[in-house]
Amino acid sequence: MARRKGESGIRAEFGFATLGDARRVARLKMLASALEEDPSASFPEAVEDEAALEGTYRLLSNEAVNAEDILAGHYRQTVERAEQEDLVLAVHDTTFFDFSASAPREGLGYLRGKGQGFLGHFTLLVAPGEIRRPLGVLAMQTLVRDKPPGRRKTMLELREAAEPRRWRQGVELAAQRLDGRCPVIHVMDREGDSYTLFSALVEGGHRFVIRNRHDRYLAEEGLRISDAVATASTIVERMVMLSARPEKSFHVRRLYPARAGRLARLAISATAVEIRRASTARPGTPETLKLNVVDVQEVETHGRNEPVHWSLVTTEPIATAADVERIVDVYRARWVIEEYFKAIKTGCAYERRQLESFHSLTNALAVFVPIAWRLLLLRTLARDAGDEPATNALTDTQVDVLKATSKKPLPKNLTVRGAMLAVARLGGHIKNNGEPGWLVLGRGYEKLLALEQGWIAALKLRSDQS
Repeated sequence: MARRKGESGIRAEFGFATLGDARRVARLKMLASALEEDPSASFPEAVEDEAALEGTYRLLSNEAVNAEDILAGHYRQTVERAEQEDLVLAVHDTTFFDFSASAPREGLGYLRGKGQGFLGHFTLLVAPGEIRRPLGVLAMQTLVRDKPPGRRKTMLELREAAEPRRWRQGVELAAQRLDGRCPVIHVMDREGDSYTLFSALVEGGHRFVIRNRHDRYLAEEGLRISDAVATASTIVERMVMLSARPEKSFHVRRLYPARAGRLARLAISATAVEIRRASTARPGTPETLKLNVVDVQEVETHGRNEPVHWSLVTTEPIATAADVERIVDVYRARWVIEEYFKAIKTGCAYERRQLESFHSLTNALAVFVPIAWRLLLLRTLARDAGDEPATNALTDTQVDVLKATSKKPLPKNLTVRGAMLAVARLGGHIKNNGEPGWLVLGRGYEKLLALEQGWIAALKLRSDQS
């Protein structure tokens, strides 16, 4: 699965888009390149002239163009990157895209409160390890909701019967596109806690780590998961850096309360369980499922911090302390997708896009999916990649440009971290301000792209004159 000759950077992510017309693909690449230079720019600001702007709107609103066709190339490149790994993590999660601040738009649905918008469900591939390098998006699903019924029982039924569909489909799409090229573990937060989903994943032979939301009943009468965990001994204690979590909206703050970033001491235990089928599970699911549970408890907290408690259901083995620690580290990779959502919403200013229909909005979202991945990759590598070669993140030409234009001399064997700090300096980052975020990296990357264009033009001129 080779990259198309002569294409690099963001254009390569759209090289295999299946739009049925070469002119549409060319327009898509031009739009992606313009937005990569300044992801938060509006469409009128990003494109060159009125004709290009009209072409952009025509492309995004075209009924013959859809998000899956736009993303075909990015999916393909993501698989190519995954093939280089011994194991990948498929992190699944849903986010809300809220367009409540604007006039009503065609095809949008109900959000919590009185808002209008839709849900986006993503499957993001992540390389395991402390860096947790994002490899790209492997599936995107969109969902428009009608206003849900008010009865709690009906909502529980919806969670077990209908809501798991997008989670299961994300798993199946990932497996289909990877096609056995590398092993994968699926990672989900509490919204993925569904007996119907568990049984489907077990039946399909999929590996997973999913955080519990419900203290489920066990096959042994009267006992729950918490009872089994209470009798399990602590296998290992370890120190883990927890990221800060800002204040969430009223609707989700009970599940995800705000917290300060801190170094936490965690006690980890594990046990095998046999859980009983939920009364709301789909008919035909097995009566019981045998799984493993890893329980993570923060030993002590300071100030007003709520103690961390993760109860993780998994198909992974728990025979040794190393097995159990690996499961915890697999789940910790879930936070990468939260950063990815920030890259889409803030870095790409997606919710400020002035498009009139659900169809054009989802097409625009598909354009931003690879751009947001690229922003997140730059941020991740700048913070964590250490001594990897700079060419793992930038093209050879971009590295040459950085070396030639940097006010601070750069070493011959430039590392990813050194390159990303140089890019951040182009974006105005000041060393005393701490690690660069993806917004300042985005500004620096925009300047690097402009310098690269000048560099290539100068080389061409020199070649023509020789």
